[in-house]
Amino acid sequence: MRHSCFILLLNVLLISSCKKKDDEYRIIKYQLEKVLVDDQKYRAPVYNPQKQNPIDRNNLMIVTKIIDSLGWLGKDKIGNDANLALFVTIQHAGKLSVMEKYLPIMKEAVKRGNAERSQLAYLIDRVEILNNRKQIYGTQYSIDDKGKVFFKDIADSSHVNARRKSMNLGTIDEYIKMIDSDR
Repeated sequence: MRHSCFILLLNVLLISSCKKKDDEYRIIKYQLEKVLVDDQKYRAPVYNPQKQNPIDRNNLMIVTKIIDSLGWLGKDKIGNDANLALFVTIQHAGKLSVMEKYLPIMKEAVKRGNAERSQLAYLIDRVEILNNRKQIYGTQYSIDDKGKVFFKDIADSSHVNARRKSMNLGTIDEYIKMIDSDR
């Protein structure tokens, strides 16, 4: 009898603990979905840094607190949009030191299935460019005076499409078409 009471108590505690975790993830999911909306508020159609930068700083505080305390949460726990918010906030941090701090964490999250390889490629390239090195995957582009998309400093550009494929990205030509269609 004593053993079955103990098992019953253990199950009640376990269920209660799981419910608390689910509630915590639901709250985090809601916060991060708002972060994602706010991340895009003044970026399109024209980027307005005076309005967007304070929002980005606030988003960064929220996201780094979550990652620092719970790790890079996957879609299975917080959903697609909230998971995407983790990436875009780090990508838009505006501080190389922040991007470099969370890059290894994101690499590990990709290994565990908690982050997308394609997103990792963007962060890697952003860090490389900001460190005045050549980008690996050709995700960072500019637009010239005539409105033509171009890519600066791609390492071993003849093999970039193979590297892009390994990160679940389309070819450079497909990327250019997508950029052009978004403008």
